[in-house]
Amino acid sequence: MSKNISFEEQYKIFQDLEFKLNEGVTIQDIKRWENDSFLKEPFSLLYVTLGQDIEREPWTHITNKVWYFDTECIVENGDYVNILKRIQIMSNNQLLFINLKDEINIFKKTANVSFVLNNKEYNIKLKVKDDWVDERLFSELVKIISKNNLNGNLTYFNTGDQCCVIGWATEKELNEIRSKTGLKVEWLK
Repeated sequence: MSKNISFEEQYKIFQDLEFKLNEGVTIQDIKRWENDSFLKEPFSLLYVTLGQDIEREPWTHITNKVWYFDTECIVENGDYVNILKRIQIMSNNQLLFINLKDEINIFKKTANVSFVLNNKEYNIKLKVKDDWVDERLFSELVKIISKNNLNGNLTYFNTGDQCCVIGWATEKELNEIRSKTGLKVEWLK
């Protein structure tokens, strides 16, 4: 991709890819970086930013298409529930988790999350390593999604640090994101 593609052109491409801003979010919430920052890393910085929250009340997600996820986020009961609620939103409620609960015991280094999806009960046992998310949550979700034949799956974009961008897309949508932005967005495994 050309390094000379303007913010406006990048933003238009994401709009064409159906990255809609949530209610109350403005373009100024996205343009929080120095003017030339979006030119230095075409599409990458904008993709990451679209997965963030606005930096003012009510701290709304910028878009529901992707999530800039910090993997150092597990400190108390409810943290895995919050992850799954965010994924449910991104899936447009295709992943409709019912009776969603988690239990995190930092001292015993154990955790689990349970829910009902499509009338089937799931209980995922997880490990605690300080405050890092157990990545097995995502591999188990991918298996569950595969078994339920949903219209879409979880995507992953490596940001090069402890964060990543998680998204939800169909195969066609993922191919379009890749071809129109040049980003190395992959299926989450």
